[in-house]
Amino acid sequence: MAESATEKFWDMIGDFQTCMVTTRDGGKLRSRPMAPQISRERAEILFITDRNSHKVEEITADDQVACSFVQKEEYVALSGTASLSTDRARIEEAWDPQAEAWMPGGKDGPNTAVLVVRPTQAEIWDVTANKITQAWEFAKAYVGDKPRPDTTENVKVRL
Repeated sequence: MAESATEKFWDMIGDFQTCMVTTRDGGKLRSRPMAPQISRERAEILFITDRNSHKVEEITADDQVACSFVQKEEYVALSGTASLSTDRARIEEAWDPQAEAWMPGGKDGPNTAVLVVRPTQAEIWDVTANKITQAWEFAKAYVGDKPRPDTTENVKVRL
């Protein structure tokens, strides 16, 4: 049985160690790299954060966020809403050894919190062609045999 687009989305983002999280800072967009922890059961992406950070102020003013995941030849972009949680069980769920470097107070520190992103839609680009096929497809597009190379699967996902 073929994997659904939603399953593919969750499978793909589970492999990424970093993503760019974009928030709105007044009229401007701000992005920063963050380490995602996936809560597939609740359809959420969790990020350890400092509850006094700018991003928390930004999501309090406007909860719309975008996340961009890139690695090798896989790309995922999502839109959704974000909220802050100081629930210790959620912090424990999202905590990993790398978080210690960013949160000197540890997982029990008073400023440690979790940014919870609930995706509403996503788009996936997954390069499916091997290097030889990619070269052939680019060559055909370059000489005008086709409008663009056919090397990537692109799927829009409603979550």
